[in-house]
Parts: sequence; C-alpha cells; structure tokens
Amino acid sequence: MQVEAIYSHGRIEFTQPLRLKHDYVRVIVDVPDDEIDSQIPQYNLPTETISRGQAMLEQYKSILNAPLPPDADLPELGAEYQERLEAIDLRAQIRKEQGRPV
Repeated sequence: MQVEAIYSHGRIEFTQPLRLKHDYVRVIVDVPDDEIDSQIPQYNLPTETISRGQAMLEQYKSILNAPLPPDADLPELGAEYQERLEAIDLRAQIRKEQGRPV
C-alpha cells in the first residue's frame, strides 16, 4: 500500500490518519534526488587530533580483539558475585515456569 507522508524535522508524518496494527512497521521511503543534501560536512581538525583519535581507535580494536585468558588464570568469583549469578539463574527459571521469555 502506498501512502503519502511529509518529512518534518526528523519525523515522517502521514498526510491522512492511518491506524497500524503494530507499533513498529518497516517502510520504504522514496525521496526525490533533488531533496537530498549531498554535501558531507568537512571538519578541519588538526593533524595531532586526528592521530590521537586514530591511536585511540587502534587501542580499542586491540582490546576488543585480544584473546581471552585461560579459565585457570581467572580469579575466583567472590561470594557476592556468586549470589548474583544464582539469582539470575533463579529469575530465569521462574520466568520459564511462568511461560515468559527468558
């Protein structure tokens, strides 16, 4: 079904009221080419700032891709943390028994 809508300040509003069955509906929007601003903002940052940002990005990537330590090298769980894990498991079990998503 095709309906007419207007884009206004980041929102798409139907020109006529339309009642949908669900809160979220995937749509395809046909925007005229002459309405698209093709200018990409250019930021004239100092080279020092760019290199610092690139270094931070590389550091985060290395942390993200670092191998996990062997289980034997991990510290023991504290009593409080163990209680939290048990509470999470109990909550999941109760939700499952009630037929709710876990």
